[in-house]
Amino acid sequence: MKTARATVAVLLASLTLSTRARAAEPRPSGAPGSVLNTPAYGHRLDVGGSFGFNNAGGIGYFTGFGLAADLRLVDFLSVGTGLGGGLWGPRLTAHARVYPLGVSRAFFLQGALAHNLGRDAWVGGEEEGVYVTRSDVTTANASLGWRHDLGSRGWLAFEAGWAFRLDTPRYRAGSQRPLTELEEQVLRFSRPGGVVLGISGGFSVL
Repeated sequence: MKTARATVAVLLASLTLSTRARAAEPRPSGAPGSVLNTPAYGHRLDVGGSFGFNNAGGIGYFTGFGLAADLRLVDFLSVGTGLGGGLWGPRLTAHARVYPLGVSRAFFLQGALAHNLGRDAWVGGEEEGVYVTRSDVTTANASLGWRHDLGSRGWLAFEAGWAFRLDTPRYRAGSQRPLTELEEQVLRFSRPGGVVLGISGGFSVL
């Protein structure tokens, strides 16, 4: 918890410094296609897909695919959400991105809260496996990222960081048989939290 609080404090400090530094800067404007309306300034709402580990698309350490959206409120701040699925069940994510150098410089700091809903599913197959119930888990994520324009509307984004568990992931096996050591290892390995690696891409619709 101390590490998570320190991470949140660093992100808030970065946002405050960026806000003060850019408050007096002139805001670009212009007709569509003009120099002042370049893709970096024209992109307001990014929508697309995401996959990876512990990001908006990935659940736990197992990869999953999800949908993501990011709305840029000002040149250096955006907020967004994601919905994904994977081994630990559906995952809902809300994030905020700070672009210390402005969105046209692409580099960003991201803080996110991710809630994994858990799931009930068979491990090892329905005939010879065990029915396992996974609890819901929330993580606080901190990551560094890079957003890159592809043409006038396309984009790619990469992120890497760490997901801090805010509660303990739990699982409960049914009465069919005891879990094997390998199945226990797989369940522990797939818990949400840990390394964040992700790639996302899509189109800007505003």
